[in-house]
Amino acid sequence: MDTKDTDATVSFVSNTSVVTLLVTVAVVLYFIMTTRRSRVRWESLGVTHVDVNILKPLTLQFHHLMQEHGPTFGFSNNGPELVSRDLDLLRHIMVKDFNNFVNRKEELWTKSPIRDGLFFLKDNDWKRIRRLMSPSFSTGKLKSVSTIVREAACHLGDAFAECARSGSHVKLLHVTGQYTTAVIARTAFGVQADSIGEEEDDQFTLSVKNIFRTFSMFDFTLDRFLLKFPEFRAAIVNIFGVYLVDPCPKTSVDYFNSILKETIADREVAERQGSSGLHNDFLQSLVSLKVATDVSNARMSTEEKTTSTKATGASKKAIAADEVIAQSLMTILAAYETTTSTLQFCLFELAQNPDIQEKVFREIMDVVQHEHPTHEELAKLHYTEQVLNETLRLFPPLTFVTRRARESWTFGSVTIPAGAVIHIPVREIHRDPASWGPDPETFDPDRFSEEKVAERNPLAFMPFGQGPRICIGMRLAYLELKEALVHVLRKVKVELNETTVPRQATKEWILTVLQLKGMKKVKDFTPLKKICCIYKL
Repeated sequence: MDTKDTDATVSFVSNTSVVTLLVTVAVVLYFIMTTRRSRVRWESLGVTHVDVNILKPLTLQFHHLMQEHGPTFGFSNNGPELVSRDLDLLRHIMVKDFNNFVNRKEELWTKSPIRDGLFFLKDNDWKRIRRLMSPSFSTGKLKSVSTIVREAACHLGDAFAECARSGSHVKLLHVTGQYTTAVIARTAFGVQADSIGEEEDDQFTLSVKNIFRTFSMFDFTLDRFLLKFPEFRAAIVNIFGVYLVDPCPKTSVDYFNSILKETIADREVAERQGSSGLHNDFLQSLVSLKVATDVSNARMSTEEKTTSTKATGASKKAIAADEVIAQSLMTILAAYETTTSTLQFCLFELAQNPDIQEKVFREIMDVVQHEHPTHEELAKLHYTEQVLNETLRLFPPLTFVTRRARESWTFGSVTIPAGAVIHIPVREIHRDPASWGPDPETFDPDRFSEEKVAERNPLAFMPFGQGPRICIGMRLAYLELKEALVHVLRKVKVELNETTVPRQATKEWILTVLQLKGMKKVKDFTPLKKICCIYKL
C-alpha cells in the first residue's frame, strides 16, 4: 500500500474518532443539562411541589395527588409543570389572559402531516388556520352537511334494527366507529365510505381505525423517556426523519395522502373553471378558500405581500395544499374517537338507566315529527342533550388538556414562570364534588337542567375545552350524536344483561352483553334477542 494512502487512512480514522468523541461528549452534556434543567421547585412559586413518575400516565396519578395535596400542585419534568382544577385560576388561563397561554404543550412527534393539524399549531399559525376554518363550522355550513350525517345515522339505526331482528351479535365500538367514519369520509375527504353494520370494514374505515397504532409497553416506555429530552426527540424526527415510536402508521397516512392529493387537485380545477357541481362539504370549503386566496395573492404586488405578512404575521396566501391535507387528517383525530366513544358510552349508560332511556325516547317521539329530524327539531331535544352532556362529563374525550405560559404570570399567591406547562385535569374537574355534589360518579342528566347550569361555574364542564381554543368541531359532534340517538332509539331499546365477560386481548376492554328490543309500533317495545356490545372503558 502506498505510504500516502496509509497516512490518509490514519488521518481519516483519527478525524472520525475525534468527531465521535465530540458528539459523545455533546450528547452526554445535553442529557446532564436537561436533567439539571428539570430540577425546578415550586415551593418558591407559591405551590406545593410533588414528585411524579414520568414513565406512568399522568392522568392515573392526578386523582391521588389531588386527594393528598389539594387542587393545585406542581412538578418538574423538562421544566416546571403545574396541575390545577382551581376554576378561578383556570378562567384566567383559558379565557381572560388567553393571549399569554395560547399554545398547548402537546406536539405530535410524527412524520405525518397530522403534526400540522389545528390542535397542535402554535401562535400565528394557529390563529390563521383557526380563522380560516371557522366558517366551515358555522350554523349554515352545519345545516348543509346535515344531510350527510342524517344518511349515516339512518344506516346506523337500520343496522341496529337488523341485528335485533336476526339475533346476531354486534360490536358496539365497531359499528359506532363505522358510523363516525362514514361522516368523516364525506365531510373531510369527499369520498363514500359506508360499511355501517357490516362485519368487515371498507378500506377507508379500516385506515381511519388504524390511523394511530397500538403502542407496546416498550414503545410507551421509550416515548415517555424521550419526553424528558425534547430537543433530542425533535432532532431525530425533523433532522434525521426517524421516529421509533411514530404513532401514525405509514400505510394509513400514505392511503389518506393519495386520496387527498388527487381529490384536492380535481376540486381545484373544478373551482377555477366555475363548475356548478361543486361538493358541499368541509373539504370543499378549504379548497375554495385556497383557490380564492391564491388568486388574490397573484394580484398583489410584492410590496403589498410584505406589508400584509408583517401586519398579520402570516402571508395572504392563507392556506396551502399541504395545510389542507393536514387539517383534513386532523379531522380523524378530532372527530373519530370523540364521537365514537361518546356514543357508545351514552348507549351504555342508557342501558344501565332504563328510566332515563325512556325519557329520551319520549322526548324524541314528542319533538321529532318527521322521518328525518330537522335542524330545528334537533335543537329542541333538550333532555337528550342533557344526557349527552352527562355522558361527556363522566367520559370526557380528553382526560386533560394543557397550556404553556409565554411570559411569567402571577395569580394571587401562585406564580407561573415563562415556559411552564399547565395541565388542566378535565376528568378530575368533571368529578369534583365541589361542583357536582357529593355523588359525582352517578349518571344524572338533571345536573344539566337550565337551573343547575345557571348555578354552576361554566368552567366546571369542559369536554371540548374552553375559551378561544375550544374545539372547533363541537357543534358537529353534537349533531352527529343527536342524529344517531334519534335514529337508533326510535327502532330499538337497549337493556343490560347480567353477563359481563372481560375481553382477553387487553385490560382496557370490557365485554358487555346488551339486549335490544325492537318495536312493532312506533311507541311499543317488543322484546327481541341479545346483542353483544364492546365498550372501551
